[in-house]
Amino acid sequence: MTDATLPTAQADRIGEVDIIRGFALFGVLWMNVLGMGDFLVPADKIHGLTELPTLEKIVGFASHLLMGGKAQALFSMLFGFGFAIMMERIGQRGGNGTRIYLRRLTVLLIVGLAHVLLLWMGDILNAYAAMGFLLLLTRKWPGKLLLAVGVFLAGVLPGLLMLYYQLAYPDVPPPFLAIFDAGAASRWPFVMGHDYPAFVVAMFRGTFFEFYGQPIAFSYLGWILGRFMIGSWIFRQGWLQAPQRYLTGFSIVAATFIPLGLMLTLLRPIMKSLELKPMVWAQPIFRGLNPVAEVILALGYGALIIILCQLPRVRRFLSGLGSVGQMALTNYLTQSAFFFVFLYGFGFGLLPWMGPTLSLAFALVVFAVQIVFSRWWLGRYAYGPAEWLWRWATYGVKPALKRG
Repeated sequence: MTDATLPTAQADRIGEVDIIRGFALFGVLWMNVLGMGDFLVPADKIHGLTELPTLEKIVGFASHLLMGGKAQALFSMLFGFGFAIMMERIGQRGGNGTRIYLRRLTVLLIVGLAHVLLLWMGDILNAYAAMGFLLLLTRKWPGKLLLAVGVFLAGVLPGLLMLYYQLAYPDVPPPFLAIFDAGAASRWPFVMGHDYPAFVVAMFRGTFFEFYGQPIAFSYLGWILGRFMIGSWIFRQGWLQAPQRYLTGFSIVAATFIPLGLMLTLLRPIMKSLELKPMVWAQPIFRGLNPVAEVILALGYGALIIILCQLPRVRRFLSGLGSVGQMALTNYLTQSAFFFVFLYGFGFGLLPWMGPTLSLAFALVVFAVQIVFSRWWLGRYAYGPAEWLWRWATYGVKPALKRG
């Protein structure tokens, strides 16, 4: 293998990006557990701590306010950033970045499809791989066009699609909601049962008929691609490659984007509590507030983490996030293994109690285990297990796993 096609060396990693990725992965874990009652199974099957309803409401509200959609937004933008940095580094060495990137995506797609069928219907790797192929088409776009289309897909398109459903079905819920609800009800006995082949069939049906078979999936895929494009645009600005040079800018972003994102997230709940309804012409704006708020708050979180990383003691404290982020694929897949063992009927069957409070507690415990394991593993090996296999399949050469 020539130097032009070698994978990025560990020494070239951007530590702040690994820490942000680890933070995002915790949020993904937290929201995946909390969201099972809205996506995987019927919400009324999740009892939570029924004896502490006030605590459940407070933790649930805070969970959605602080992290609902924000972790996925941050993780998606980091994917777009990683795409851009990979293409640039391979190009600088004279390699064929397109060919290597396509192989990398193909492997990711296979892993994602296996993951969604065998363990977790909420897998996002398959969608990342699919939209990653489209992201490649934007590689030579001008920066302004890349950002404009990314913002449209990530923020405007979801609102327009929801407005269409509202106008087309003014008096009844959109058809896809009924399909989702019926699918969740049908999955409950398989998720909490012991028939694994039936579980796999249920995951296939839920993913490819009840979700991707509905028009709402285009909005989902569109906002993923849009966030990829925003992350790719951020790479072009050079801010994360030399964060110490832009600390003033990061401070401004953190100080403005975090409160702005929180206010936008709160706007619709406040209006609903006051029984205020926007006029028809303004409804696309309000429908698009959540995805916009998710991106804004995610960017604010990322900027704040970069600032905190400049403080040596804080950076050491956050280094566990960096270890998890460096093994993001391994840790993402093993989170689903924890679901299988502890939440589903094949294991301990704890899912009925995973209300907001226990969802957060479960996520904290699992993530603490992942920090300890990631630190231990990276102290001995250069890559996480899944990352090592992914690199091997991508570059066609077996990388050295043990550290020298």
